[in-house]
Amino acid sequence: MFKKLQIPSSWINISTLLTFILIVPIALIVSNAFGAQSDTLTHLKETVLNDYIINTLILLAGVCSLSLIFGVGSAYFVTFYNFRFSKFFSIVLILPFIIPSYILGFIYSDILGFYGPLHLFLRDMGIKDYFDVLNMKSVIIILALALYPYIYLIVKSSFSKHSSFLLNPALSLGIGRFKIFYKIILPLSRPAIIGALSLVMMETISEYGLVKYFGVDTLSTAVFTAWFGLNDANSAAYISTIAMAMVFTILIIEKFNRGGARYKVESVSTPIKKIKTNLVGQILIIGFLLIPFTFGFLIPIIWIVKYSLIHYSFVLDEEYVQTILNSFFAASISALLIVMIAIILGYSARIFDNKYMKYLLKIATLGYSIPGAVIAVGVIILSTTIDNYLIENFGFDKLLLGGTLFILCFGYIVRFLAVALNSVESSFEKVGINVNKASRSLNKSFLTTLVKVDFPLIKSGVIAAFILVFIDILKELPATLILRPFNYETLSTKTYELASIDMVQESSIYALTIVLISIIPIIYTLKESNEKHTNS
Repeated sequence: MFKKLQIPSSWINISTLLTFILIVPIALIVSNAFGAQSDTLTHLKETVLNDYIINTLILLAGVCSLSLIFGVGSAYFVTFYNFRFSKFFSIVLILPFIIPSYILGFIYSDILGFYGPLHLFLRDMGIKDYFDVLNMKSVIIILALALYPYIYLIVKSSFSKHSSFLLNPALSLGIGRFKIFYKIILPLSRPAIIGALSLVMMETISEYGLVKYFGVDTLSTAVFTAWFGLNDANSAAYISTIAMAMVFTILIIEKFNRGGARYKVESVSTPIKKIKTNLVGQILIIGFLLIPFTFGFLIPIIWIVKYSLIHYSFVLDEEYVQTILNSFFAASISALLIVMIAIILGYSARIFDNKYMKYLLKIATLGYSIPGAVIAVGVIILSTTIDNYLIENFGFDKLLLGGTLFILCFGYIVRFLAVALNSVESSFEKVGINVNKASRSLNKSFLTTLVKVDFPLIKSGVIAAFILVFIDILKELPATLILRPFNYETLSTKTYELASIDMVQESSIYALTIVLISIIPIIYTLKESNEKHTNS
């Protein structure tokens, strides 16, 4: 039974088949978009589609700019300056990552809304002016607070790896810190900054819950409007293709802009000298760092805990338990399948290190660069096509795939495979290929070598991949809203559902559950980081 797996081409064939299956939804979106003509699409083009595109571009520009300020600024101060509470801030600045952007939006709409505590306080002070927070500016600020940790984490890691061979001599020559920052540090960190910024851009284009709740129409909300509101699959596919094109254009521009430049910096043992700051400098730095931490985590978590304690009796019932079980089941099954596929693809690329496998991995992970709503549309088109074929040709009297948990899990696999594959590939690289070759030289099959030699060595990386994917799925909203079975609620959909019917405070217990579960990968990451630091 396993002899075929020992043939080298079998691993490539299996990887090719898996990649083909994963890429089909994306291909169907493109094929349905080409030549799509309908009264609905014509109406959208003539009325609101241009506004959706412009709003998306404005949102991208605003979120990226503010995220860069928070992310790069925080990473720079924590890495290169010596001030009080620096270790505290280096950790807590990660925490906004665990609160999904749509939950942040619900919280601030409640705090700053017409009947929120701020307006009530102002009215008590005799100020009766009303300001509306449900607008583009608020969305930009909230998304930046939710997404800047991507930039902070990646850029901080890049800053810490800078060679003191370059920085310390520059300091000894009397070159100012600001000049060193934009002449040495920023150019060397360009790949990290652009890579992190690309993640922020993709998450911004994917955002649905926040922009929908705040009444800001983007390409993501347009996909939902075309699919659910207008019941037009071709129009949804057409809009989805525009969103995909926007993401790929950003990535291609960066690739050509970078050209063949190399940014590798040799590491040395000499630590980077940190600037000692006076009292005024420390106040300014701490004041800056308090902004993203306070508004991105501290205020939201206080709000969530407060209203969870007030309304817990309202939601702690059988439905709440069932919602948690639904979330855990869908996330666990999907994460397990994703990790298994990632191991197969990563191992195939490991034992057959050629251009074909490298391109195959890039194709297999395209889903992560595409908005969740777009992936969901492609999966729905695929499942509908298969169901219609089975009904017409084999006499099925009901849908086999549509509206099932299988389709929801498949959508998650297409969307989040890249997260697991990155972790698995990184683990394989750390192990090296020599142990694999040694096992093969003893006439052990590829499968036996994977199970008995390689897997035990990469187990920690596999566990990390599972946790990260699990949390991403737990927080995912757009794809879940579209693909979930009828009446199948998850923590993310229940939070959104309650908030959308003006029960924002009652949704707090579901939001708190997401936050408590999401903090697990942060603890795990910090634990792993501390262990590596201790061992080094």
